[in-house]
Amino acid sequence: MIKIKELVGLPSLQYHVDNGLSLHENVYRYSSEAFIQLFAEARDAWRDGYIQLNEEDEKLLETTDIGEYGEYNGMKVPLDLPMVSPKYNPLFEIGCMIDEMIEDENTIDEAASIDEMINFELIKELVESIGGNINMERFHKAVNIQNETFDYNGFDMLKASVDYIPEAEYRGKKVQLNKPKRGGSKKFYVYVKSKKGNVKKVSFGDTGLSVKLKKRGARASFAARHKCAQKKDKTKAGYWSCNIGRYWKSLGGGSNFSGYW
Repeated sequence: MIKIKELVGLPSLQYHVDNGLSLHENVYRYSSEAFIQLFAEARDAWRDGYIQLNEEDEKLLETTDIGEYGEYNGMKVPLDLPMVSPKYNPLFEIGCMIDEMIEDENTIDEAASIDEMINFELIKELVESIGGNINMERFHKAVNIQNETFDYNGFDMLKASVDYIPEAEYRGKKVQLNKPKRGGSKKFYVYVKSKKGNVKKVSFGDTGLSVKLKKRGARASFAARHKCAQKKDKTKAGYWSCNIGRYWKSLGGGSNFSGYW
């Protein structure tokens, strides 16, 4: 990419120009908003004569709609971006949360290292909440590799460092541990393993109340009233009520939320 005119308000594109990177060398995590936005910025700048592209990148923008969005069944979806539809894996969702932590930075230049952006204590707690054991030494090593390569992928970091036990037996049937579901005697239920090793079904959530995750004031009020910071016992309904936001996407919500409800 060669800059022809001054770029204003396009830090991601400016970074790639300054470092001699093509669009095919996009440093952002594949399919992330930042990854797609770079193509959108480049498309506009190229069209308006602000940058010059190599033949490969020029052909990409001429023959595809990458960087643009369309609507499918009422959802906003990225165009011309091949996706893999993974079988449900709680680690994948936690990996997405790691990616969100990393992408909070405004520009790559401002990010000293991924290590400083990741809340390691929260990641450990989340992995353990789904019945997994995380080797923090291996996880830190994986993060260091990402620091060196700019290949920001939270799921790959976790795969290298987590032993995951997805199922257990409850009353003669196989069940997934620590994966909340809708229904049961209350709004939600979840299977957990007690310290004694037996599997228990925990029902929680008032069927007459809605979960207002998007309202910051409502979340803060709920967390204060129910003393969520003190609830650490996963075999109790209070723990799951306070932390339902971490599993919200798998329950039909738009996205997960790492804080207390």
